[in-house]
Amino acid sequence: MSAEPGFDRARFAAALTTRVLGRALILCDEAGSTNDVAWEAMAAGGADGTTVIAERQPAGRGRAGRRWHLTPDRGLALSVARSPMSDRRETALLPLAAGLALAEALESLGAAPELKWPNDVLIRGRKLAGILAESRRLPGRGDTVVVGVGINVLDRREDFPAELRERVTSLTIESVRATREAVAAAFLAAFERRSDALETDGRAALIEAWSARAPIWGRPVVAHVPAGEIRGVALRLDSNGGLVLRGEDGTEAVVLAGDLTTERFEARS
Repeated sequence: MSAEPGFDRARFAAALTTRVLGRALILCDEAGSTNDVAWEAMAAGGADGTTVIAERQPAGRGRAGRRWHLTPDRGLALSVARSPMSDRRETALLPLAAGLALAEALESLGAAPELKWPNDVLIRGRKLAGILAESRRLPGRGDTVVVGVGINVLDRREDFPAELRERVTSLTIESVRATREAVAAAFLAAFERRSDALETDGRAALIEAWSARAPIWGRPVVAHVPAGEIRGVALRLDSNGGLVLRGEDGTEAVVLAGDLTTERFEARS
């Protein structure tokens, strides 16, 4: 499949089924970070659900300060802003809701994704997409969350830097035929459903659905955190989305953030 000449606003609008997310759309030929553009738009009075998509993102952020590789005209860099939820405690779970929504959207397009805690979407153990959520309190708006996603859509193996080729994949590499517009619209629809359900149904339903798509339960894992490593068997997510591990001595520890490796995830990205 050849690269598209640019993100097609009309094709995206025709595929969009949301009430709010994506209805205000900002398209950029280049943005240092789509999250930054979304924050600027919200600070200027942008609507809930304002979405930013960039063709090129030279300063795209991944978690823990890492860079996210974006192949121009092939990858999808998208950020969407959500205004405060009625319960601030639920806002902390929006990153999990976004990951679950992305997995559901990709599955609807023919992919077979899995979730890797805390914020990655994989296919066959290779990274397909990553999520970075940021929360700020904006004057006059209260707490607002911007969720950024980077998705490898039309990328070919040779589009990735050599050091990443064995650790990442794309929908095209996985023989899933989907346009970037279709992926963006499907994600926003699923994320709107999941974030709305988080408010109405609570966190337990989200955590159960997320957990069902993660293959780590009952397996030894290593959580790499700023203070070092935490080893244990992955048991479950707690009510705040933290990863509960059982150590060799039988005690349980909760990891709130960090890189996770298991036998299946030995090649970290």
